[in-house]
Amino acid sequence: MPKPLKFAICAAVLLLLGVSAQGTAANWRAESTVDPPALTSGSLALLAGGEAKYQFLELAGSELIPGSFTQAPLQISNAGTVDLSYQLNGAVNSAASPSSADQALAGALRLSVYAGMDPAACEADQPLAGEALYAGPLGSAASFASARVLGAEPVPESESLCVRVSVPSGAAQSAAGGRVELALKFAGQQR
Repeated sequence: MPKPLKFAICAAVLLLLGVSAQGTAANWRAESTVDPPALTSGSLALLAGGEAKYQFLELAGSELIPGSFTQAPLQISNAGTVDLSYQLNGAVNSAASPSSADQALAGALRLSVYAGMDPAACEADQPLAGEALYAGPLGSAASFASARVLGAEPVPESESLCVRVSVPSGAAQSAAGGRVELALKFAGQQR
C-alpha cells in the first residue's frame, strides 16, 4: 500500500474520530429583575425582676435553720419583639471562694419554683401553690421539666414565679454557719 494512501486513511480515521467525539451542548439563561421585600429582624430580651442581671435581694440575709425556708416572688418578662421560650438553666452558689460550711449548706438547700402563685401570697410565706416548675437541689443541672413561653405581641408577656429556698430538718451539722449566694440562671430562645 502506497505511503500517500496510508496517510490519507489515517487522516480520515482521525477526522471521523474527532467528529464523533464532539457532542451537543446548550446553555440556557434567563434573567428577571425582582424587587425584594424588606427584611426585618426582631429582638430577644428576657428580664428577671425587670433587669437583664438581677440581684435577688429578697432572698438575701435570711438566717435559715434546719426546717425553715425563705421565699419571694420573681417577675420574668419578655422585653423583646419576638415570642420566646425560657428555661431555668442552673441554680448555683456563686460565692467566689466558698468555705466547707458554705459548700455543705449549698448541698443541703432545696429550691422550689412555682408559677401561677399570687406574688403577695408568696411574699407572705404562704404555702406554695400553682404549677410546680422545679423542686430539688441546687446545681448546674437544675431546670424546669419543660420550657415556659412568653409572647411578645400584642403586648409583651410576663409571669410571676415564687422562688423558695429551704433547709431540710435533717441538714448536716457541717452546714452550720454556711453562706450561699444563690444565682438562678435563665436561658431564652426565639419561638
